[in-house]
Amino acid sequence: MTLDPTDRRPAYQQIADDLRQFIASDAVEINDKLPSLTELTEKYGRAVMTIRKALDSLQDEGLVVTRHGEGTYVVQKPAAHAEPATTPRELLDSFRRMSESLAEITDRLAAVESAVFGQSGPGAPRRDQGDD
Repeated sequence: MTLDPTDRRPAYQQIADDLRQFIASDAVEINDKLPSLTELTEKYGRAVMTIRKALDSLQDEGLVVTRHGEGTYVVQKPAAHAEPATTPRELLDSFRRMSESLAEITDRLAAVESAVFGQSGPGAPRRDQGDD
């Protein structure tokens, strides 16, 4: 991966984002070992300290754990990957149910206002007093 020179974020953040996407993909599973520091420095063309800072970010998020002398292992997938996103159909169904509930509440409120205030309730059309 070549880092984007127009991206204002530091290199370690771009690398962390790329590794986060890799971890979220189906190419890696929990308990899999990530490439070594040497492999990552070659891949990204950055210093070991930059790669470590990216890995530290992922470790702070709870996605990886580094075992000295062994390597870095995936311990959790990113949250966005763990739970499937809501589909447009599910969103539409939710909005439809909300709309139906709102219509029912509106009807009930109108019935209560009619019972309490009669025909001249707050929702009734107003008459001008001079029309008699």
